[in-house]
Amino acid sequence: MTGFIAPSRRTSIPGPALAAAAFLLFATLPAAADDAPRKTDAPAAAKTAPNPPPTSTRKGLAVAGSFVPGALVHGTGHLVLGHTRTGLVLLGAEGAGLGLIVAGLGGAAATGATRRFIGPIILGTVTGAAFFFLSALADVYGVLAPEGGTGSPPVYLPSVETQLGVTFVHDPNFAHNAFLTPGADLRAGSFRLSALGFFALDDTNARTRISAAYRFFGPRPSGHERARDGSYLDVEFALTNHSYATEGFSVTTGELNLLGRLDLARVGPTLRGSFAELGLGIAYAAHRYPGIGVEANDLLTPRMAFGMYLGHSGYPRGEAMAYYEHRHDGFAGGFKSPGLGSGIAGHFGAQTRLFFTPRWGAFFDVQGGSALVGRASLLFRYGGNP
Repeated sequence: MTGFIAPSRRTSIPGPALAAAAFLLFATLPAAADDAPRKTDAPAAAKTAPNPPPTSTRKGLAVAGSFVPGALVHGTGHLVLGHTRTGLVLLGAEGAGLGLIVAGLGGAAATGATRRFIGPIILGTVTGAAFFFLSALADVYGVLAPEGGTGSPPVYLPSVETQLGVTFVHDPNFAHNAFLTPGADLRAGSFRLSALGFFALDDTNARTRISAAYRFFGPRPSGHERARDGSYLDVEFALTNHSYATEGFSVTTGELNLLGRLDLARVGPTLRGSFAELGLGIAYAAHRYPGIGVEANDLLTPRMAFGMYLGHSGYPRGEAMAYYEHRHDGFAGGFKSPGLGSGIAGHFGAQTRLFFTPRWGAFFDVQGGSALVGRASLLFRYGGNP
């Protein structure tokens, strides 16, 4: 049979433009507030005594409140603690998230989840889920974290960072289990070029990803303007090729992502040391079958994460986060669940990046979807925070 290219089932939506506009609003508003000088009424400030630290009883009630009824009414812990503004912001984020989720589910029901509209519906629903779940986690963090937070963000990034590690994949559908995982990030000003590879040690399977990104604002390599905190906004283009030689096919994917991080200290002082991430994007994948042809399809790549910085100065120092990625094209695939909804969700994960000296560190990542994935790497960097 001669080769053919199957027509891509394209989604005729303004998804990328809608996602970019929403995310630019999310990411740049806090930065604009950073640039605006704040007026202080010195006499009034002098007359206002600082809030006394909460008693142990009130602290305990705030922690309990962040779970019950905080799981349903986000910000309860901060309201009990006396941080009314922060509590109301978290409650407002929950309301916005619920609104987006209801609108997304209602839109899916009204349109029959047609491919013509499912793109913006998924992006809106995942964004709503991010506001909903991240506001709940922020409330718990804010009442549990020590004064000053668990750590401080890096205000500079290394110009060079390399990694070498191993990845283990438990997937009964494929023969591969262990991979050698090398990678490198090169940064110059606002630009970043990255490469990451997964090369099977027990099968003929290889996955390589090359990406280029531009940073609108946020930490950059040493020699550039010092960042206020760890907040950033990036646009990234990536190209991935995954060869399944044993199974006789390969997949090439091109993607465009808008990625951002917001240091939650900008929301309230109790949230120092924590951050939220949101990513929105779209990708096109070409599946090649030798002797049969090529099938192309599109996919959405939203993600969300909540994390905390570890360590204020000296070493060890780094960060840890829990995250959700909607994409299904990685080793972890999509999350399995009972019923008709199985496979719709993406995968969940947790990762830690920790440096033990100014140059050497370690990276750990676990993911759970239709497969289980674990990764550990040794890191080396040049530049960045001393």
